[in-house]
Amino acid sequence: MQKLLLFLKDNVNTIISGLVVVLVSGLIIFVVKRLMKHRNKARLKIYYDPAETYHKLRDLSFRGTVGNFAHVMVKNKSRSVAKNCIGELMGIKELKGNQYLRVPGFRNIAQLKWAHEPDFSPKDIDRDSPRRLDLCYVHQGYDILHFFTKKYPTGNQTDFPPGIYKVEIGVKSDNSKSVRNSFIVRYEAGKFNSLKIEDI
Repeated sequence: MQKLLLFLKDNVNTIISGLVVVLVSGLIIFVVKRLMKHRNKARLKIYYDPAETYHKLRDLSFRGTVGNFAHVMVKNKSRSVAKNCIGELMGIKELKGNQYLRVPGFRNIAQLKWAHEPDFSPKDIDRDSPRRLDLCYVHQGYDILHFFTKKYPTGNQTDFPPGIYKVEIGVKSDNSKSVRNSFIVRYEAGKFNSLKIEDI
């Protein structure tokens, strides 16, 4: 025991220096890992682009009736590919008088579909390659505003009469923080071309 104490006393500076090196090395490794993790995270943005929002075509799933489809855009602002991105309709409020009130029939978050895709599968978003996210549509001759969501859970209202609505949209992925944005959707009865999306 006495020899050990003498050894520690004679080598205290060396031992302290070694401990400092170990601690500093561990701290550097921790910081580097954190920086790399942050660098590899995707950064998503939901926005409205008038030039990319509206798309008219015949809807073969609805007897070939012309549909007016409206989208929002999702951009990846990072160097990393955003993996398995999913768009969601988070909430709907309708303008009543001078205030927006929650729509009672919309009870659950509903998944939205990426435009020009056959199903609701998640999609990757590359850097500087924005993707359209289907939001809503109307059919010519039918005064119903449809939101482009999965039709479950059962009883979740996603079809509405003409009106002015405030909608909240969210997008999440495997390697990014979830992001949200809200927009105004307008549709006037009997006016097929009146479907509009606006920034708030």
